[in-house]
Amino acid sequence: MLYALIKEHKPILTLMGHTSYGVELAPRLAAAMNTPLATDCIDIAYENGTFTVTRQMYGGKVNVKATLRKAENYMATIRQAAFTAQKPQPPLSAQTIEKPSPLTEETATKRFIEYVLPPSGGVDITAAEKLVGIGRGIKDVANMPIMEEFAKTLGAVLACSRPVVDKGWLPTDRQVGSSGKTVKPKLYVAVGISGAFQHVLGMKNSDLIIAINKDPNAPIFSFSDYGVVDDLFKVVPALKNKIAEIRGQKA
Repeated sequence: MLYALIKEHKPILTLMGHTSYGVELAPRLAAAMNTPLATDCIDIAYENGTFTVTRQMYGGKVNVKATLRKAENYMATIRQAAFTAQKPQPPLSAQTIEKPSPLTEETATKRFIEYVLPPSGGVDITAAEKLVGIGRGIKDVANMPIMEEFAKTLGAVLACSRPVVDKGWLPTDRQVGSSGKTVKPKLYVAVGISGAFQHVLGMKNSDLIIAINKDPNAPIFSFSDYGVVDDLFKVVPALKNKIAEIRGQKA
């Protein structure tokens, strides 16, 4: 179906999400069409007939800019939250055209039965507008209630770095990073997170990042809009009380 549509309309670029479905479909389609394909892209550019992409290597330590071979059309899969939604200037118009599928239950080689969600804590951190990310700096599971109260007062969802998941303090669906989820909230508060590149990879595109860490040389400050260098067990309760006070006055 897509093969026929691309052959008919001849688009310069076909984009898909870098999802489980996209990474299965895109390579097969590209191979069938002999079309250059780049996967897991975080940036793309098309200038003067040349298509270039930016991808990450070595667990996100290096950004690589690659140029695809010359072709009539190209294909790429895009990592989620890699781009900021913007209104085009000038505004563009588009038309949705429905095309009936030529496949039937008899001719289809695969059939969708149902989508089974993995067990979760009932929260999708990728959809949250505010996140409080906690790291090994909280020291002990006994301090989790302090962080939960802070997140609740802020109206945020609690997320974490990998060490917190490894210790069993939060489930895997709360993990942010290259081995977790990529998030892009309006506000990300990093509490006791040093800022390892694996974690930064999953949250660096947040609209506003605030870091709280007693180590002034923590890498997280390089990616933060605001930073507080102090003991988080002093800062977090004071900040929680101030937020509650302000909201109480507004109410």
